[in-house]
Amino acid sequence: MGNYYNEINRMMEKLIHKVLVYDRKGFKAGVKGEALSLLDLDILRRIEEQGCKKLYELVEEMEIDRGLISSCIQKLVLNSYLEKEKSKKDKRAYIVRLTELGRKMTATHLEKQKELLHLILDDMSLNEEKAILKFLSRVNQTSLAYSRKMEQKNNTP
Repeated sequence: MGNYYNEINRMMEKLIHKVLVYDRKGFKAGVKGEALSLLDLDILRRIEEQGCKKLYELVEEMEIDRGLISSCIQKLVLNSYLEKEKSKKDKRAYIVRLTELGRKMTATHLEKQKELLHLILDDMSLNEEKAILKFLSRVNQTSLAYSRKMEQKNNTP
């Protein structure tokens, strides 16, 4: 471990805290001015990537409790960002897709996200960008490995 452990840890804690606070307050990202959580925005983005998704696919992909995703989906349907209907092929499955309002909102959010990232990276050198990418990749790989290890530990009798 390097000399910057305490400073890196403190900055990570600050970032996590800010994300939690923003998420709790809700992002005023909604086209109609309502607050959406990070989970709401992530659900919309994932559905936008493929046009539509079966609800059970979304639950499996996101690895989040079905009840939590269902309540987010219900909120997004009530705010007219999503449509939810039974599958014609499999009457047990529900399909969700973005409405026109949902597509506009997702595009607006992605544009804001892009602007923020450009704002952060504009003053950085190529080497600094590489270092950030390497750090984030390592955090992601380590967290995936840790999750798998804990999952195996919990499944072992």
